[in-house]
Amino acid sequence: MREPLVIVHHAGQSISLDRVEEHSFSVFGGPNELEVRCTSLPRSLHQIAWLNHNQLQCCLAPPRYIWDLPLLHPMRYSGGTLRYRFSREAIEVLDELEPSEASDTWPYVGFPDLLPCYPLEVVSVVAEDWPSFARRAPNLPEEQPSELVALVPPPQGLGFTLWGRSGDAEGVTIVFECNLPEKVVTTYNVCS
Repeated sequence: MREPLVIVHHAGQSISLDRVEEHSFSVFGGPNELEVRCTSLPRSLHQIAWLNHNQLQCCLAPPRYIWDLPLLHPMRYSGGTLRYRFSREAIEVLDELEPSEASDTWPYVGFPDLLPCYPLEVVSVVAEDWPSFARRAPNLPEEQPSELVALVPPPQGLGFTLWGRSGDAEGVTIVFECNLPEKVVTTYNVCS
């Protein structure tokens, strides 16, 4: 059995999203359709997932009313941490990306400029505390770092790899710490 493509932890619940055959407003991969505002970014950010309120009802809780949660990651920047604010119009990069140099060979030679797009739907919602959720990926903080945390483990069975053979085998996982009231996302990856 394969791991879900995106796993979200919010308010003591874990929400698993996986690929479905019908169209959905939530997707894994695909193009980022928002303008990215930043001082300099030699290579584009990758859209890892786009989560819609139809799949994440927690985004609609007042006073937030977040219709969409764009999850972007600096895949071409080795070990990059990114912090951005999102709106319906744009992604605003808040801090200088570290490292600031992009690579044509990271995470591996031939990495796609655009990840294949797969529709996502919620496949399970379970009650789960943070310590149990945090065991899904190595080196997560002991305390939940934000109201909503999303994990993207290496995908299986999609016909491509996020991290290459060795990175996928090591279980490199992308983490998104989402501050919903501020509409700010911090993303980084963890590994053992």
